Amino acid sequence: MPPRPDHVTLARGDIELTIDPAHGARAVAWRVGDDELLAHRSSDPVEHGMYPMAPWAGRLRGNAVDFGGRSHRLPVTYESWALHGTVLGRECSSLSVDPDGAGVSATFDSHAEWPWPIAVDVTWRVVESAVEASILVRSLGEPCPVVVGWHPWFRRHLGSGGPAQWQLPATARLVRGDDHLPTGESVSFDPAAGPFDDAFLVPSGHAQVRWPGALEIDVTSDGTWFVVFDEPSDVLCVEPQSGPPDGLRDRDRPSAFGPVSVAAPGHPVGIATRWAIRRPG
Repeated sequence: MPPRPDHVTLARGDIELTIDPAHGARAVAWRVGDDELLAHRSSDPVEHGMYPMAPWAGRLRGNAVDFGGRSHRLPVTYESWALHGTVLGRECSSLSVDPDGAGVSATFDSHAEWPWPIAVDVTWRVVESAVEASILVRSLGEPCPVVVGWHPWFRRHLGSGGPAQWQLPATARLVRGDDHLPTGESVSFDPAAGPFDDAFLVPSGHAQVRWPGALEIDVTSDGTWFVVFDEPSDVLCVEPQSGPPDGLRDRDRPSAFGPVSVAAPGHPVGIATRWAIRRPG
């Protein structure tokens, strides 16, 4: 996707990252030398670039938040789902760019469809041989459940090299039902059981994406979940998250999910992630 005049480009070394403040402060282009890493499947906000998901990531059962003894329905935003939060495709309320041109910070203050008052802060920074980013959800009133994460759409192929591959040291995979939602059961991780559109528990917060003969990305996150979507032949999504899909409910919560993350005044919920780039050889 070619940059527009209202986009912000961050650069250092051979890394160039283009941010679109009007559509979720997402990265719409990520170049490393001559290689463009991000895919643009369609103009739908769900299907291109690399974007923050907040205050929830993934699908929700019944498109509802079940928390504190109450259930709140959320509007459908993609196909039949309330998907990937309130920031998706939205223009930020404020934006600042670092003086060195290598970092940007965006804040989203308006979340009318979310039943609790919150603010979401998104930051990007390009450093030597890496991209660093964070999402922070701040409660402006009563406590609320939060799951945040990053959704990159990586190209499967860079130049003439082999297709992108991924690895992560998962300790469990959540079993997915026909409705694409976790059933609450978990099984041990078997890489041969794919292709996947599944959530994995990764206590180390580490993953790797590799394009043979081109480059590798080592992912380090302070979240303990990843969603991997590798069913298509043209794209690969390896998504670091602070919690699993359908992770906002505290009623009848499956034990495999772990405790729900709760943002309260003075106690925000977030995720910080680093994508470190290495050239082979």
